[in-house]
Amino acid sequence: MFRGVDWISFLARQFRQSRDGAVAIQVAILAVVLIGASALAVEIGFVYYKQRQMQAVADAAATGGAVALSDPTPDPVGEARSIAGRLNFVNGVDGVAVTVNHPPLHGALVGDTSAVEVIVQQPQTLAMANLVTGTYGGGPHVWTVSATAVASANRAGSSCIIALDSGVCTSTPAITIRNNAIIQPPPCGQHCGIAVNSSCNNALVVYENAEINAPVWVNGRWQLKSNAKLNCTPRTQGAPRVPDPYAGVVFSTAGLVTRTQPGNCSTCNLLPGYYPAGLSYSNRQTLNLAPGTYYIGTQLILQNNVTVNATGGVTLVIDGNYAISIGNNARLNVTAPTSGATKGIAIASIRTASPTVTQTFSNNAILNVDGAIYFPNQTAYFSNNATINLTACNQLIAKRIDYQNNATLSDTGCPSVGGTPVAGGSGVVQLME
Repeated sequence: MFRGVDWISFLARQFRQSRDGAVAIQVAILAVVLIGASALAVEIGFVYYKQRQMQAVADAAATGGAVALSDPTPDPVGEARSIAGRLNFVNGVDGVAVTVNHPPLHGALVGDTSAVEVIVQQPQTLAMANLVTGTYGGGPHVWTVSATAVASANRAGSSCIIALDSGVCTSTPAITIRNNAIIQPPPCGQHCGIAVNSSCNNALVVYENAEINAPVWVNGRWQLKSNAKLNCTPRTQGAPRVPDPYAGVVFSTAGLVTRTQPGNCSTCNLLPGYYPAGLSYSNRQTLNLAPGTYYIGTQLILQNNVTVNATGGVTLVIDGNYAISIGNNARLNVTAPTSGATKGIAIASIRTASPTVTQTFSNNAILNVDGAIYFPNQTAYFSNNATINLTACNQLIAKRIDYQNNATLSDTGCPSVGGTPVAGGSGVVQLME
């Protein structure tokens, strides 16, 4: 032993004062932090990748669902989920939820039936995120990653004149416009369009100075003759057929009150129900119809200058194989109901009505209609200065349509009293959100 030296104290003091290995300890601690941060960054990158992947799937599914709206039997929900499944996001598998809303329930297009909303969600367990947030104490926290998309089927191009005929081609066009007839006054861009479901070469025939100032979508081909004009775009041949927006409406007199028309009145007040003997009114009478649905059997005769006021929510149903008879200067003011079985329909014929019957509006007759005119199995014919004013982009839908001799149709904006808007047949679909 060396005398005079307290080696234990000396070594303790040297150990306390030594800096050897400090850097190594700091590096080790820093390495742990860096590794953790890197792992967290990898997880964040994975979440970002997963969200972008989901967004692409949601975009594709919403677009496909919107395209499906133009099918003869549209199934936007099924089509959207099918597309998501083909892209490896199968609803109900591995926690994946593919929610399809038609119309959308969120965003700027809530309630728009020409749009489809798709929400894709899948839970993810993130180890480092749980460690950082301290959630392992109560068990791993599940983080839900989601993406939303909304697509519109040609939202800016709705159809308000639709010829449903898609049967065997004949010499009779699905839509004929001739002899100075005008479909929509100019300018372009303010009207909904014409859709023709016929695949024939003469699906739409326009001639003798007639003109259309609205978009046109034809499944087959059009023919323009003798200074006829299609003045607006889009103008599409070979377009997809558009669905019948009222195909699901059931017309039935079951449970209705049976009524007879009031007589001996210059101003006559009518109640909704079933009129098996029909209605027949002579010159200059005024009919005030209470809200509801009127099934009119046998006949509907409105002679010269008769006025019908039915603006409180009324549907007139031609319940039989007869043609409406409307005299000179007759005026029909009809606003469709906003709810109920015939929501959005102002004037209609039953589906079983004879296709050989033509519903004619002529001789200065004026129809102020807020709602659909719907003759699914018959021809609608307008001539001799007849005027039809479809307010708020409501619809004229028939098996075939014929305008001639200065007849005029006009509309403004879209939509109004609960009618079902129909996207144009151009196949143009846009991601909106």
